[in-house]
This record gives sequence, C-alpha cells and structure tokens, in this order.
Amino acid sequence: MGGDLVSGEKGDFAEHAQNSFTLPSRYYTDDDIHQQELCKIFQRSWLYVGHISDLPEVGNYITDEIAGQPILVLREQDDKIQVFFNVCQHRGHLLLSGRGHTGNRIVCPYHAWCYGLDGALSTARLTRDVADFDRANFGLKPIQHTIIAGMIFINFNPNATPEDGDLPEFEKTILGHLPEMPNFVAGHRFDFDIKANWKVIVDNFSEGYHIPIAHPTLATLYNEKGGASQVGKRYGFYQKTAKAGFKGFEAKGGEPYLTWFLWPNLCLLSLPGSPHLIVLRIGPNGPNQTLEHADIYSPSGADVPNLTAAKSLFAEMFNREDIALVESVQRGLASLGYDQGRYVADCNDSWFSESGLHRFHKQILEDLAKA
Repeated sequence: MGGDLVSGEKGDFAEHAQNSFTLPSRYYTDDDIHQQELCKIFQRSWLYVGHISDLPEVGNYITDEIAGQPILVLREQDDKIQVFFNVCQHRGHLLLSGRGHTGNRIVCPYHAWCYGLDGALSTARLTRDVADFDRANFGLKPIQHTIIAGMIFINFNPNATPEDGDLPEFEKTILGHLPEMPNFVAGHRFDFDIKANWKVIVDNFSEGYHIPIAHPTLATLYNEKGGASQVGKRYGFYQKTAKAGFKGFEAKGGEPYLTWFLWPNLCLLSLPGSPHLIVLRIGPNGPNQTLEHADIYSPSGADVPNLTAAKSLFAEMFNREDIALVESVQRGLASLGYDQGRYVADCNDSWFSESGLHRFHKQILEDLAKA
C-alpha cells in the first residue's frame, strides 16, 4: 500500500482487512481531506456523467457540476458526443444549464459570444477592432471522454486511458449480462440530497454485512449462500441469486441479482426478475453533504415489465432505508465519542462481510498518497 499507514486512536489501517482498524473519523469530516479527494481522486478518475440515450438528437445537451467543475455534454452535427467545460471563454460565464436542446449553436447569455456544437467560437460581438483577436484561440475547452456500454465517462486528466480505470473489463461484465445496455433509455430519474460524506454512502454499498439487519425486505430477495465475484483494481462485480416469490418481480428462484462498483463513485444494481439497471452516481458536495443522482435505465420500447416495481422498491424502500443509515453514521462520525472501529471481514473476502469496504478505503489512501 502506497504512503504511510494511517493511525487513529485505536490503531493503524493495515494491509489486510482481518488485521485492520477502520479509517479514522477525520476522513469523513475534515475539509482539507475533502479538498484533497476532489483533486487527487475525482479530478484524476473516470467519472460517469450520463447515457447516450440522454442525448438522442443533434443539439441535445446535459450539464452538471462534477468534482467542482461545470461540464457540458452534447451531441454535435456528425452525431458524435462532445464534452466541454461549461464556461464561456470571454469572461467565464456558464453557458447552459440543466438539460435540453440548444439548436445548432451555443450562445453565452452574458455577452452573446456564440459557439458551434464542435466548441469552436463562431462569432464574438464587437471584436472586429480588437487588436490581434483570433477566434481560433477562444474555443471551448474539451474534456476527455469515452463511451462504455452506452455510458458516458469523462476524465479531467487528458493523459488517462480507459484501461487506467479498468473500463474495458467493467464493460465486459455489463454487456455479458445486459447486452442491450447501449440501447437502454432512462425510465425514472431521482436526486437525493444526503447529509453524509460521499464515502459513507459508498461504504454502505460496499458491504452486505448490514443487509439482514437494516434491510429485512431486501434480505428476503436473495440467497446469502453461493454467488460469485470479480474484483479488479478499479471495479467490483458481484453475482448473487434470487429466492423464489419476491412480490413485484415474481422471481421463480435462481435469477441473477447483480451489483457493480466502479471507482470512485459509481454503484449499479440489476434486480432479479427485472430487466432494468439502477445507476447511482455519488457526488461529493462538501465533507458532510452528498448529491446522489439515481437513474433507472430500461430496454427501449413501450412495454417494459416491472419498472414500477423497481422504482418503488429502490426509491421508496431500499434507498430510503439507506439514507437514514448513512445520515446517522455521519452524525456519529462527528461525535467526540468515536474515531475507529474494526472491519468484520471473513477469510473469503465475501460481499456479505466488510472486505469490499476495506478495499475501497485502501484505494482512497493510495490515491491520496500520490503527488
């Protein structure tokens, strides 16, 4: 593990989960650590921003703020996806907001500088007499991006490769189970403003140790025994099977229940008996606040089975239970009465223990230790 061991009041974070104390609570409350995470993790990693179906026509766009950076994703004339910083190159005004259709140009609402969908500056009012003014020097600044299983990922590091983020291997696991994912469309979208550090939410997703206690209904959905996992440097893929008769999905038993985690903040669920993929993007919004974007993507077509059941089960039950859990944990982490615990990890490093939680924390520390 890169860097020095991290120590808390009880002991060190260790190489192996079975011997390790957890991260000290300051990693969830300290603003300086949060700023380091934005710079060393989020601004150097592949980050999910949407699906190609969110941009069905030329001129469609979506905007967002990712790791403190305003971004603009759009479909240009040659049908390609483009990603730019959502910033006018005149005085820095934000260009577009929300999502929608901008026609065949982007016009800054401040001084009406006008850009093509390829990002080139096409007109700039009253600049004819400005000395040595060259429009070619003022195009929108691009952001590197790639498309994986129909999902759009960006990286603020122009030298990063998809292989750095294990994206090709991640794509194989998606398409191996959901081969039509590039043609899926969003059936439901949710935003959750959560009073917890982003890592608390990923922590909660990273282990099944809490599920029998905190999610009694979910615990009736899948078999605890069996299953398989595939773990890379930057992703984890976990396969379980369903129990028969879960209400709303009519599972006969044995259907796959699939979960993915892609570093640093993407969590995905495919529930048994349901053709949908639930995509969760965990966006840090300060050391004690997170904006969670959740999309349910479904096969295209009018008659999509179990979409209402998937929406209800996720948004109205599982996620509501999880939000209560993580907000309670955040309050406890800020207490003078807590600093560290222990990982409950089995020798098989199974999803039902906290081995995945330890792997996540190990990656956090390794990336923070980099120059």
